[in-house]
Amino acid sequence: MTDIPSQLHAVPSRLGTSAHFDDGVFTMSLEPTPETLHHGIVRASVLSFLIDALAGISLDQDTEAWTLTTDLSLRMRPLPARPRMVATNTIVRRGRRSATCTVAVVGPAGEPVASAAIGFAKVPRQAGDPPKPTVSFDQAARIFRDRPTLDAPLRQAAGVRTIDAAAGVVEVDVTPSLQNPAGTLQGAMVALVAECAVEDLATARSGRPSIVTDLDLRYLTKTAAGPVRSSVRLLGDGPHDPVEVVLRDESLGAPTTHVLARAVPVPT
Repeated sequence: MTDIPSQLHAVPSRLGTSAHFDDGVFTMSLEPTPETLHHGIVRASVLSFLIDALAGISLDQDTEAWTLTTDLSLRMRPLPARPRMVATNTIVRRGRRSATCTVAVVGPAGEPVASAAIGFAKVPRQAGDPPKPTVSFDQAARIFRDRPTLDAPLRQAAGVRTIDAAAGVVEVDVTPSLQNPAGTLQGAMVALVAECAVEDLATARSGRPSIVTDLDLRYLTKTAAGPVRSSVRLLGDGPHDPVEVVLRDESLGAPTTHVLARAVPVPT
């Protein structure tokens, strides 16, 4: 259960998410704090945690199989942050080896904020694997209750550092506060690294503040010791054209995540 907070002060557990199980329906919500915003808009990576956690918990009720995120596609509107957003999950395919969900995120008046599709691989437990915890919906609601929130901007709290803004090169160390219980960089922190790379590139090249609204992530392999560094290729001539991002674990000498993304100018 890689999106259940394992450490009280881990960065992913302090993003302002809560879980709810009411009348047989499991949902999750986000109450943004200033630390999770970029130019007054909720970061796409923060929404990716909400989406991944909701869909993963909804699916991962099998004690004999691990449920691992393989890909996530997210589209969000660059709206001023709502005081509260609610995410609902729909399982659109549940096979023996894989599953797919769609997630809708709405604001207080039911206005669309974001939409996502997310895929999972189901890997049977092997002899010698550690015991696999299962978390009921009631337990998840309790686990996410009253979690502390960030006391520094998310990018700073995660330690993402800019190497070359105009080229979209950023880097992050793989630290316990960014890892999930499986010992790899938590999925939303992977999304954050890609997001920072794209916003740096778009802002540097356009001279205008930019916000990432589109993320398509393909998780290729687990991170190891790190650091994880980005490389970016523009798919066009303009700073707000789509971009391809590859995240590479320098300790492995290999790519760990492939990302397609787009940033837009921050609305005025």
